Amino acid sequence: MSFCMLFLCTAILAQRDFSETRIKISPKSELIIAGSTNVNKFDCKFDSDLIKGNREIEYSKGEKEIRFKGLSLKLATDAFDCAHRRMNEDLQDLLKFDEYPAIVLEINKVELISEEFVRAFITVNLAGGQKDYELPVHINDNNFEGEFNINIRDFGLEPPKKAMGLVQVREIIEVQFNLKVLR
Repeated sequence: MSFCMLFLCTAILAQRDFSETRIKISPKSELIIAGSTNVNKFDCKFDSDLIKGNREIEYSKGEKEIRFKGLSLKLATDAFDCAHRRMNEDLQDLLKFDEYPAIVLEINKVELISEEFVRAFITVNLAGGQKDYELPVHINDNNFEGEFNINIRDFGLEPPKKAMGLVQVREIIEVQFNLKVLR
């Protein structure tokens, strides 16, 4: 059998393994970017009303893992509220909002660890850069809760400095999430 025929058969069979379901992300969900400077801390909360609505997802379930096809969250960069207009603008500048108006989180697969925990494998697309992460997620009913750290330098970003360099943003940012999913 030729390579092309083998590839075609594999692709067709792989497509049959994926099932579809419909989910809805509740507006009660939370997504926060938490950071700090050498002076204080800040939290920028995403307006979760912007990710509500029904979504079709494709998944393939194995014995210990679930793979997803095209499951992503597109988060408008200007939908983060840091509780201060100037900080909102600074965050948008840092994330190159004019050129990259959204952060995209792709959920690739989850490995089942226990009834309460999974290990999620995600890809973060931010300011023109891309990085894969592996993180634990706590599951309670239809709530998916967790956190992970990103280094903004991994995306080609420089930590901003303010007040002639006296205030410096730290390069490690924590992403906290509590997604409430409805079926």
